[in-house]
Amino acid sequence: MRLLGFEVYCDVHSLDRARSGAIWGDIWVDMSGYAYPESHWNDMAVALLVELLDAVESLDGASDKQARVRFFDGPFWIDLAGRGDGALHLSVRIDGVERQEAVDLGELRESLKRVGGELATACVGRGWGDEQEVRRLQAKSKE
Repeated sequence: MRLLGFEVYCDVHSLDRARSGAIWGDIWVDMSGYAYPESHWNDMAVALLVELLDAVESLDGASDKQARVRFFDGPFWIDLAGRGDGALHLSVRIDGVERQEAVDLGELRESLKRVGGELATACVGRGWGDEQEVRRLQAKSKE
């Protein structure tokens, strides 16, 4: 198993907060060399990363559970399925073709926490540390 086939990227320099408090920024997934939904996709970065961390946590050790994490902008999602062997099966649909990877659960969790920590730190640095989603991301990135 490898993690290299699935990586989440977030450009913390692109962050902006809407009047509603939602934090938008460039966030995307690299799946075996394919950017999904596309490189520097602008979405609700903090909320999406919290959803991904929640999904990974819910599938820990499960072989019969599945989760779908939807991007907040556009009809895009990541399907995750527990395998029960310390791995997750991940899939996305890119240009009408389903791309799949099996990744180590622990490595994925640590990678998401690292990105989450960087994102939370950037948000706090901009004075957005009181936002509920930022506090959730901070907590999940430290668990």
